[in-house]
Amino acid sequence: MINVNVEVDRKELEKLISEMDLYPNTKEVVTEYKAIAGKVEERQVLLQQQLDDLKQKHVQNMLDQETAIVAEIVYLKIQAKKMAKEMQIIDSLLVEAKKEKEDLMIHYYKVYRKALSKDGAIASQYDVKPVIDRVLSQTMAIIAEVGMESRQQYLEVFPDVDDLFSDSKVREMYPRIIDESFNADPHRPRYNGSNIVLESHEIESATSGRIPDKFKNKETE
Repeated sequence: MINVNVEVDRKELEKLISEMDLYPNTKEVVTEYKAIAGKVEERQVLLQQQLDDLKQKHVQNMLDQETAIVAEIVYLKIQAKKMAKEMQIIDSLLVEAKKEKEDLMIHYYKVYRKALSKDGAIASQYDVKPVIDRVLSQTMAIIAEVGMESRQQYLEVFPDVDDLFSDSKVREMYPRIIDESFNADPHRPRYNGSNIVLESHEIESATSGRIPDKFKNKETE
C-alpha cells in the first residue's frame, strides 16, 4: 500500500492564518460607530435611571398624600406636579435619543456597506486554486516516482523473462504465450478510481471552514 502524505507546511500555514485581516475597513467603521452609539446608549441609560427614580418618588408622594395633613398636602402636590413635569421632559428626551440611535443606524448602514465593499477585494489574495494545483502536482509527482521505480524493476527482469518467453521450444509447448508476453502493465501501481471526487461545492464548503464528510472519512482510513 502506498501510504505517503503530501506534507503541509504548518509553520507557514499558521503564519498565514495569524496575519489574515479580512475586515480592516469594516473594523474601523464598527469602532467609530460604537463610539458614537455608545454615547447615545449611555445617555439613554442615565435618562431611564432618572425616570425610574422619579416614578418611585412619585408613587411614594401619592401614598404620602393619602395620610398627610392639609398643610403637607399642598407641599406634596407641588412636588408631584414638579416630578410629573420632569418625567414628561425625560420621556421626551428618551424619544429623541431613540430617534437619534435609529438615524445613526440608518446612516451607518451605507458606511458599513462601503467598508465591506472595500474589504471584499482582500479575499482575492487568498485564492485556494494554487493550493489545490500544488497538492495535485505533488501527488502526481509521488505517483510518478513510484511508477518510475516499478518501470526500473520491470526493465531489470524483462531481459531474462523475455529470453525465456521468446524461446522457440517454449512457444511450441505453450502456443498461447504470445498472448501472455511479459509487459509492464500488470505490474504497475494500480489506479482503481478514487473514492473522492473533488467537487466545486465541496471546495466552497471548505472555504467556509467545513470539511465535507467524505474527506473526513478519507483522513481516518
